[in-house]
Amino acid sequence: MLFEKLTDSKSDRVYEGEMLRFRMEGDNFWQEGYIREMRPDIQALVINDRFIMLDDIEAVHRGSTIATRLGYGLITFGAGWSLFAALGYATDKIDSTNYSADDALVTLASAGTGFLLVKLLGRRKFRTGKYKRLRIVDLHF
Repeated sequence: MLFEKLTDSKSDRVYEGEMLRFRMEGDNFWQEGYIREMRPDIQALVINDRFIMLDDIEAVHRGSTIATRLGYGLITFGAGWSLFAALGYATDKIDSTNYSADDALVTLASAGTGFLLVKLLGRRKFRTGKYKRLRIVDLHF
């Protein structure tokens, strides 16, 4: 199966046996399954023992981006900063130090930025439409 863009001469490919995560037109949920068979004569896929017409697919999940890794890294950094600051202030036996607003600000800024990166830039989706389409090509001789 080809992921074609009107302005791009190269197209991404998916083969039988690979996992495909997709959303049908009108649905609010994602479906996933292994591609069992590709039918080029009717432009359909067999996934989870049912026919999925390519014209009915609205979007295909193409994986995560580098923003996902950076976002989760920032969330982990913020949680670690807060945990080690609280642990350090609890065990240093100095009464004048405590968990400050600066520590909370670092935690909030890094975790918030990480969360926004994951939510806004974290997924690559192929949305079919006027300039993008899915197509099955038969390469058998």
